[in-house]
Amino acid sequence: MPWLIDGSNVLGAMRVDRHSDEAKRGLIRLLGAFARAKQTRVTCIFDGPEPPSFARHLGSVMTVFSAPRTADELIIERASSGRGWNVVTSDRALASRVERRQVRVVQPATLIREMELAASGSEAGEDDWAAYFSDPKNRIDF
Repeated sequence: MPWLIDGSNVLGAMRVDRHSDEAKRGLIRLLGAFARAKQTRVTCIFDGPEPPSFARHLGSVMTVFSAPRTADELIIERASSGRGWNVVTSDRALASRVERRQVRVVQPATLIREMELAASGSEAGEDDWAAYFSDPKNRIDF
């Protein structure tokens, strides 16, 4: 089952600044290790506009910024696609809305534990780095 992550909500559960680009990048790296360990796809959706030089893909993790809409709107829309998503959020209103669409709601604390386990057992693989640097935003040209 693929995963839909309420990125700002998970960062809040991690007790880091959910507006920090570095915190967002850190979450994406953890999600990359999680996706590799679980052999699954992850879509992480953050509220707001995309910051400059932010990778949209890292391995099987896709990052989406919601502006001009909200992350909740995009999560509900994607959850309605019928793919049997796992949706990670502690937002009760969002959880209630997506549960009606036959998805599984997972609390951020559960995902955080899984990400920590995955990260402790692996470093980013060559495929992930190749995917990261294939995005022109992440290249350094000399």
